[in-house]
Amino acid sequence: MPPSCAELSIVVVTWRSADDVGPLLDSLAGPLAEGAELIVVENASGDATPALVHARVPGARVIENATNRGFGAAANQGLAASQRAYVLFLNPDTVVQEGAIGRALAHMADDPTIAVLGCRTLNADGSVQHTADRFHNVGGLVRQAIAGRRGANPAPRGAAPAMTCDVDWVYGSFLLGRRDVLEALGGFDEAYDMYGEDLDLCHRVHVTGGRVVYFTGATVVHRGNRSGAHRYGERRDVEVLRGTLRFFRRRRGAAEERTFRALAAGSFAAKSMLNAVGALGGKADAAARARVYARMAWLCATGDRSAP
Repeated sequence: MPPSCAELSIVVVTWRSADDVGPLLDSLAGPLAEGAELIVVENASGDATPALVHARVPGARVIENATNRGFGAAANQGLAASQRAYVLFLNPDTVVQEGAIGRALAHMADDPTIAVLGCRTLNADGSVQHTADRFHNVGGLVRQAIAGRRGANPAPRGAAPAMTCDVDWVYGSFLLGRRDVLEALGGFDEAYDMYGEDLDLCHRVHVTGGRVVYFTGATVVHRGNRSGAHRYGERRDVEVLRGTLRFFRRRRGAAEERTFRALAAGSFAAKSMLNAVGALGGKADAAARARVYARMAWLCATGDRSAP
């Protein structure tokens, strides 16, 4: 018999999410009515998010942090407070389609080798969002650095498989896991602030013999990393790169991280100069891209000085 939503804890980490979390809470009405528990970890937004959650879902548990602890640490607070066999981490700017959570739970329960599950994700305009990816090696990341367009209106990273399949890792906007697996792994690595913790978690799942699955039978709408945009603005891609460097150092070793930094720094610097020239010629968004590439080149050249 497939599990019911009464066996599910839903954890949402919020930061300045008062304009976003309402539609998510509305979309969770079905699972909450069926007994799912909702835990919201509020990362010191200073806005109306806690009051809004209490008003919409009186039974929700809201943990209010005095400072912004970052996603990984806050998600672990939610995991520690939760009490059910399955734990679903959702971004506050997602909207879950009807029946999606039940189907995802049933698929996971049907195969005990699945440790973590992500699902089909759409952008607000209905286009498919890429929310699965590979564990890149140095060569793959350098090719991506050379070919990828970053800054204003970046090209999508990752993939969106057409069929349910095993993947290396899934993005944390919708991440369903088994409590026993998550607890055995120690939850998310709190060395990551906002980007890279989902990559790291899925890597550790694979190391311990678990499977990560991208499930197309459930769909959510994700309105584009609004917390990251609020917090980092133009620097968001720099922070994504910082998370990647941190992952390489922690899981692949300092030598691979240094190799990637050395190769990518020159690529980003060249792209910064090319965009700076384009800005002089009046190309739209070129100046913004030049600034972002320059910051990425500097991060690669100097390393992540904020790393624990």
